[in-house]
Amino acid sequence: MCGILGKINYSSGAPVREAELKRPLFEMLHRGPDDEGVLADRNCGLAMRRLKIIDLEGGHQPVFNEDRTLALVLNGEIYNYRELRRELEPRHRFTTNSDTEVLVHLYEELGEKCLEKLNGMFAFAVWDAKKQELFIARDRAGVKPLFYADLGGTLYFASELKSLLAFNGMPRDIDSQALVDYLSFYYISSPRSIFKHIRRLPQGHCIKVTGKKTEVRQYWHYRFRPAKMTEDEAAERLEAALLSSVKRQLVSDVPLGVFLSSGLDSTAIVAMMAKLGVTPKTYTVGYEGGGTYNELPEARLVAQKYGTDHHDCLLGPADIREQLPKAVRGFAEPHGDWTYLAMGHVSAQSRRDITVALTGAGGDELFAGYPTLTAAKVGRIYQYLPGPVKAAIKAAADRLPVSTRRLSLDFKIKSFARGAAFKPEVAHMKYKEILTPEDIRALLPGHKHADPFEVFAQHLPAVASDRLLNRLLYLDLNVFLPYCSLHSTDLVTMFNSQEARVPFLDNEMIALSEEMPLELKMKGFTTKHIVRKALRRYLPEEILKMPKKGFNMPTAEWLKGDLKDFALDALHAARKKNPDFCDYSYAEKLMKEHLEGRRDNSRKLTCLVSLFLWQAEYL
Repeated sequence: MCGILGKINYSSGAPVREAELKRPLFEMLHRGPDDEGVLADRNCGLAMRRLKIIDLEGGHQPVFNEDRTLALVLNGEIYNYRELRRELEPRHRFTTNSDTEVLVHLYEELGEKCLEKLNGMFAFAVWDAKKQELFIARDRAGVKPLFYADLGGTLYFASELKSLLAFNGMPRDIDSQALVDYLSFYYISSPRSIFKHIRRLPQGHCIKVTGKKTEVRQYWHYRFRPAKMTEDEAAERLEAALLSSVKRQLVSDVPLGVFLSSGLDSTAIVAMMAKLGVTPKTYTVGYEGGGTYNELPEARLVAQKYGTDHHDCLLGPADIREQLPKAVRGFAEPHGDWTYLAMGHVSAQSRRDITVALTGAGGDELFAGYPTLTAAKVGRIYQYLPGPVKAAIKAAADRLPVSTRRLSLDFKIKSFARGAAFKPEVAHMKYKEILTPEDIRALLPGHKHADPFEVFAQHLPAVASDRLLNRLLYLDLNVFLPYCSLHSTDLVTMFNSQEARVPFLDNEMIALSEEMPLELKMKGFTTKHIVRKALRRYLPEEILKMPKKGFNMPTAEWLKGDLKDFALDALHAARKKNPDFCDYSYAEKLMKEHLEGRRDNSRKLTCLVSLFLWQAEYL
């Protein structure tokens, strides 16, 4: 696990000096406190920071092939590196036991086609000194991040946005469309970043720099290819695939544990570890005065069943006040879903004991776990209702008393009523909308922008399925998962020099999901049906029957109490530094409504507070 970066002057051929890479590399010290490697070869430079996970004594990067014509830096883990090494050993001389050296020899033999053989989470760059070519690639699911900027014949790239900003002369012009996308969904998805000239490399994509040109292309995308299988066969295959995935991802030369929630996915990982004879340390985040938001009792059921070394990690408003400004500086762009702070908190607490943590991310996207899919089914019925009936339902929803309970009836019905008027794909995203178009026009008067839903619609032509729920799953897998969930998880764990692994996003699990018939993923209105069936004998009944809760925090109540002044201070500081950025009075209006209990504006407020902290730091 590392952070990587580099620069190539592909147009001018001007040499890259090591000194140019030092400051950007320093900004990623947290990603790799154990080692540093820098290579400057003619017009190309590569650099990395290393967190030692495998082959602690060897594995220094960049790694070279035998004649040193190829140099490679890797961020991530190649889980099938041992099998690949056995294939390569008859033809290559190995000097380390690292997965990085396996990758450089695999690229030497196969070039770009090496990507077809890799099972892992990665972003890597390889410099071919003989051909004068640079090749960069990112993993299929988008677990490991990669930003780049192609400016005036020079390509820059880095694992983190903050490192790219540290290159001399990197422009900081704001991408106005990215700002609107952020306000709509409280994160920014590929290909944009908050900065106009810096882009995200999408998952399953690569960049090739050769001669005086750069090419970005997609080398893999998810395909629905349902196969015939009975429910029993599907459950058996899922259990076997998850067991194999967990076994692969237990390979580590440093201590390892699990981030355990009350959900099916992380509990399934603990169950598979137990089947493999491993009793892990487990960590669950809880909240001071958390009420319905706390998952501590349910997580303890799993911990007790499998005898794990279990730890509760309590988060409170004081932690938010301390950690959010630091996280905003580290992200270098706004991210409004504060649940990443809970992930960061459990990471910081667990880092005292473990360097690697397994998480349950990806299960909902692959096997239909989100309640918005249920809403989509109901929405198809809703579309056929007479207009007066729809109007009556919306009016009744508007009259519901405001509740700040976790996934309250108030929240679910109002979200449904707001989204169900649109076509299903748009409705699916409307359920997750933060600031409405009306909110954004009031906050940014006169601002010109495109419909933010176009960001998501661009993915739909690639869906090889006319099934509505498959199309919605594809959106979640290609937008929400990599750019809201995985990106924030990578950053907050790496802030603590900790590696987060995701067994549900192993190649074998993804391939099984592609083959799994939709009717087995979601049966009637039961989400993640096949996962429940496959794991029934491993998990407590309370966990199997528990409805999807989502990963949420009691921010609504905290913003009325201990975080009220913190939020207002962020607004006032932003207004003082950048008075013309937006109409701050609209944000004050949202805060007033929330404090008076007229509306639960907590999601809008966390989005805006993060934005205000960011603009005070970076504008």
